Parts: sequence; structure tokens; C-alpha cells
Amino acid sequence: MPPGPNTDSAEVIANYIYTKLLIPANMTALGVNAVWYGDQTLLPTTPALCISPGTKKREFQGASYRTLNTIETYVWVYYGKIQDIQANLHGATTLADSIETLIHSDLTLGGNVVAVLCTQSEPGMINKGGVWVMGARLTFESVSKTTFPAQV
Repeated sequence: MPPGPNTDSAEVIANYIYTKLLIPANMTALGVNAVWYGDQTLLPTTPALCISPGTKKREFQGASYRTLNTIETYVWVYYGKIQDIQANLHGATTLADSIETLIHSDLTLGGNVVAVLCTQSEPGMINKGGVWVMGARLTFESVSKTTFPAQV
């Protein structure tokens, strides 16, 4: 049986993750003050999250113009201005882990993909507007299967 109506759109997937993280109950549970679509130059408040579409790759899969799509979505975690490196790093890593758990709890992203997996979590220091903040970049890889439109 073929999979459900998956998407091959990096925009659809990134916007789904953005919307999921923007739900007030999820923001409260994660302890974040702001969620943005696209990385921001300045952040008026932290902890904050920025979600952005990433690389998309397609491969032919079987007959009938089917494709296997691998789509990356990035979630930047900006925990807070560095005051105590150890405390900030613990906080940023804990927040990143909580985001992974939340996204993995919706494995098909509402039926948009076959599955999603956080393939990389990169903690570190980031300069935002001249201020050093502790954070992380999460890379979520989504896999979907789609068919090209009918050929005429």
C-alpha cells in the first residue's frame, strides 16, 4: 500500500515544525519566550527558537515517477546571554533535548512525511548583535515519498 499524502516541500515541513513549537502550551513546557520563522539578526528576548528550511534532496524510487525526498529543517536554540558558561551550556543542551523529544513525539509531522529524525545537535556559542549567547543548532531530517504530477 502506498504511503499517505506526503509533501516534498521544505517550506511545508519547516512551517509545520515552527507552528508546533509556537503553540503556547509547548512554549511554556519548553520554557521559551519567542519562536521565529527564519534566523533573526537580533533577539529581543531569550530563550528563543528560530526555525528555517534547509537542504532538500530527491531520488527516483521505483516506477510511476515516485520520489524519495530527504528534507532538512534547522532549529536554532538561543538559550541566553553567556554569564556562566557551565550553567548556560546545561540549559541550552537541556532545551535542545526537550525540543527533540517534542518533535519526535509527532513522528510523521501530521502525516506530511514518512518519518522525522533529529540527526544532529550542535551546542555552542553564538554572537547575536554583539552579544554572546549559548545555544545549539538542531538538524531534523524528514523523509517523504511523493509522485510527480501526471504526465500528459
